[in-house]
Amino acid sequence: MRRAFAVLVAAAVLAFGAPEARSDDTGDAFDTSNFDKTVQQATQQEQKAKLETQLGGTLLYDTSGTTTTDFAGYGAAGSFSGKGFAKVGVPDYGSLYLAYNFSKNLYQGAAGSVPGASYGPGGPVLSQPAGDLFGASYALAEFYASVDIFRAVYIRIGNQLLAWGPSIIWTPVDFINLQKVSPLSPLDLRVGKPGIRVTVPLGISDLFLFTDMSGTVTPTGSGGSLVVNDPVQTVNLAGRWDITVGGAELGLSGYTGKSVQSKAGFDVSGRLLGADLYGELATAIPTPSASFGWSTSAGFQKTLGELSYWSISGELYHGSTGTSDTSTYPGLAAAQTFNPFYVGSFYAYAALTRTHLFMDGISASVAGFVDFSDSSFLARLSTTFNVPGVPPFTFNLTWAGGGPNKAFTYFSGNNSLAAELQILFQF
Repeated sequence: MRRAFAVLVAAAVLAFGAPEARSDDTGDAFDTSNFDKTVQQATQQEQKAKLETQLGGTLLYDTSGTTTTDFAGYGAAGSFSGKGFAKVGVPDYGSLYLAYNFSKNLYQGAAGSVPGASYGPGGPVLSQPAGDLFGASYALAEFYASVDIFRAVYIRIGNQLLAWGPSIIWTPVDFINLQKVSPLSPLDLRVGKPGIRVTVPLGISDLFLFTDMSGTVTPTGSGGSLVVNDPVQTVNLAGRWDITVGGAELGLSGYTGKSVQSKAGFDVSGRLLGADLYGELATAIPTPSASFGWSTSAGFQKTLGELSYWSISGELYHGSTGTSDTSTYPGLAAAQTFNPFYVGSFYAYAALTRTHLFMDGISASVAGFVDFSDSSFLARLSTTFNVPGVPPFTFNLTWAGGGPNKAFTYFSGNNSLAAELQILFQF
């Protein structure tokens, strides 16, 4: 039909819109080459009119200060960070998606006895080395092309993030992404893996396949040079099958390859007695060079009251690879692999939230995290304002304790107090 329309447009242009061709002996209005060229131009204009574009992003301004209960010193920092994206697509053909993360330090300061000075100026937001105030950093978050075949098979090729599993705080079955989601960050600034993702809808279930190509090229660790590896040895494969049964969503996941320890996962989510329940279980298959390991999480969310202004949530996590030996923390921090939410073996989380606090757009929550492995904890009181005429912002008060040099106090210090203002723009 579209081809016929283009042909009619071309015929009209040649017959009525090109008098020079009719009066010139060298230009035949019905010459085959002229006709085909005009049809091609009309088709290109039609496709160009269909081009769909989307531009957007998120910008976060974060400023904070931290000290300890004895007020022997303090640290402070302010920064901009965010993610911008662009998407270009043609209906029935495919699309191209590009997203970049960026960050810009505005100021940093420290005075007195600052905890964690060996690995950073101090404080939750100062746990990294001092940043350049006259430059910015950028990182490719995602860059992929998407196509579909007869709306039955969907293919995504390029750098991408995968969202597997229902858990909110701890995500055991997310064993493919390079980094775990930070439960305290309002903005996801992770970077995706290069690979090919295939999605096949199967009625009440969906099949996902992912070819992980992140190991085919690796840095040497010196001079910024790269090494090209054998794909047979370094390409890893992942798969996931989701199915809905009796109102519950079940998922099976797997990840294997010659360069990684094979893993398998199971997750479930649904509703029971008015609450949203979910859980995940992941196992690492033993090999001659790697031992068996497993991790699991389980959580719930429930709204309360006739107007659902109140809600409670909680989650538990256990990981067999966690430790209670705090003497290993300095080595992990020096290698930049220290994650306070995964370094231990047993954690708990609980939160109470009130929306419509005095008026629409204002909410408050109190949340707590505990690492039972080393008896450290983190408590946070948050208030969010999203009302007309005022930029949306969140104010956080955080207390970390349980002893020095533990999971939640390693960088901030024992009994540290932090105040943080976050302004989040979405456009």
